[in-house]
Amino acid sequence: MDNLADTVLGLYWFLNFCSDDELDPDVAVKEIENLSHSIANAFSDMERMALQEAAKRSLSNWLRGPDEHGYTPRRLLTSDQREFLEEIAAGHFAGPPDNESDA
Repeated sequence: MDNLADTVLGLYWFLNFCSDDELDPDVAVKEIENLSHSIANAFSDMERMALQEAAKRSLSNWLRGPDEHGYTPRRLLTSDQREFLEEIAAGHFAGPPDNESDA
């Protein structure tokens, strides 16, 4: 179930943070609403927990310490993206507060 949860998280991430050139903002908002509704009303508790765990894994990956070359992706993670992952990890599935793209 991890692979499926990671895929759903990736889609949710894309819808929330894609640029206007990648996807019309009205379409993105509608799809975010549809996905949020599905998660809240059609996903089982186990599926929602798997999505929460996917967000925790993703957040841990973004925030990992520097490797042997000093690289860490944490500087690339915006505050909205971090909040998005933290909210999902906590079981809140409505996307970032302003639903705006950072891309």
